[in-house]
Amino acid sequence: MITSKRQLETTKKKIASLKESLAEMKKSARGLLANSAVIQTEALTQELESEALEYETLYAEGLDAIDIQNPEDIMLLPIKYRIAKHLTKEAFAKEVDVSVRMIARYEAAEYTNINGGTFKKILRNLPLKLNRTLKEA
Repeated sequence: MITSKRQLETTKKKIASLKESLAEMKKSARGLLANSAVIQTEALTQELESEALEYETLYAEGLDAIDIQNPEDIMLLPIKYRIAKHLTKEAFAKEVDVSVRMIARYEAAEYTNINGGTFKKILRNLPLKLNRTLKEA
């Protein structure tokens, strides 16, 4: 997940580079291996474009752009909240009473490395009201 404007710009450059490479690859693609490389590069390009769009949507639309559909979305809620509210890691860390260093570590691992108590503390310190109903899949 893209977590900053700097990452967004780097990702956009990577997308442009991949698209240039794809154009060249398609011109000279011969054989199964070459076609596999084209398919993999297209998939990577689409994934990066999706991540860029997600960041831009969160940044532009704010909290309304946050959608929780599964447990992974809950784990990403602090990052999405910070982006939607245009907060720096420093401002977010202050708001949730966790060190900037720890927020950076958690975001780098998309909060998969956080213990339950700290995650609960962060969620409790966010000025959000969760009102999502649960449904069986």
